Amino acid sequence: MASTSRIMVAAAALTALALLGGCMFIDGQFAMAPDGSVDARLEAGVLKSMAERGEGDFTTDLGSELAEGKWQEEEYDRGQWHVKAMVGHAGPGESLFTEDAEVAPEFSSTTHLLTTRYEFAMQFPEEKLEAAFSSGPPAAGEAEGEQAEGETEEEDEQAEDEMQMEINEQMQEAFGQMMTMMMSSGDAGLRFSVQLPGEVVESTGELVGPGRVAWRMDLTAEEPPFTRLHAVSALPNWPNVGRLGGELVEAGRWELVPVLIAAVRRGVVPDPAVDQPMEAEMDAQLYATILEIMVALDQAVGEANADAIMVALGLDKADVDPAFVQEVAEKATREGFAASIDQDVTEQVLDELRGG
Repeated sequence: MASTSRIMVAAAALTALALLGGCMFIDGQFAMAPDGSVDARLEAGVLKSMAERGEGDFTTDLGSELAEGKWQEEEYDRGQWHVKAMVGHAGPGESLFTEDAEVAPEFSSTTHLLTTRYEFAMQFPEEKLEAAFSSGPPAAGEAEGEQAEGETEEEDEQAEDEMQMEINEQMQEAFGQMMTMMMSSGDAGLRFSVQLPGEVVESTGELVGPGRVAWRMDLTAEEPPFTRLHAVSALPNWPNVGRLGGELVEAGRWELVPVLIAAVRRGVVPDPAVDQPMEAEMDAQLYATILEIMVALDQAVGEANADAIMVALGLDKADVDPAFVQEVAEKATREGFAASIDQDVTEQVLDELRGG
């Protein structure tokens, strides 16, 4: 009885390493179109050697929280993996998952003056992540067995120690085999990616292509790198950008039109949320001044630093004070501004390199 209970504990610890009922990898790929529709592909797989032994049954877990009528199923072998895939599509405002799904991506969009913002978010239940990232089998003496009748206390302790050593060896061996299998392939683990319209302006993952963000969890790690996936993109509202550009041209500032396009893409000019962008009023003079600041900062510190400075100053905020914008512009566009910064940076770098 004691050995059976302990072996079950070992199996549970190993199973916890594969989230969702024995899967050795989960790969979720999502893509959102400008109209709000979503395409998805979910893959779950186990090593074929495990599948052939009847281990790692993930088929029920994969499909239990998917909305009916929106998915097609595929099942196949790929290299050392036995894979089940679900391919889905949902129209604007529709969901690919059931209302009570524990883990489901959320997509939304917001109309702004100069862009449309698209957002992706997915939250994992903390208790499942904690189980999935359990680090190893229980330590010696952690599990309890049943005491045999008729044994003396000394014999009982000796038998318990011997049994514990044997069980621990079995558990360590099984755990080592599992780790070897998982570490032998770069595919193992949890992977997710999302493709959003426009350019990504915020994310908790890795930017792997235009509008595309990816996340990966290594199940052999001691703890998950994150519990929530999140990404935001911005797609320029070209008709309204053109309308503002036309106002700049009418004001005699045609040279700022390409600067405006770059600023919208970089997200450093006011872009408030509005219901009817084409009917909203725009202060062309305010935008012209902010664009002049951007040009001056680009020349002085480069685009990346310029973006960080403009955001830190709040020049991208909808409620930015025009008087403050004018004050910043007077300082940033004054003669010799870029040269003085370049000199200061040069002196700081020389001091650092010289050990000063």
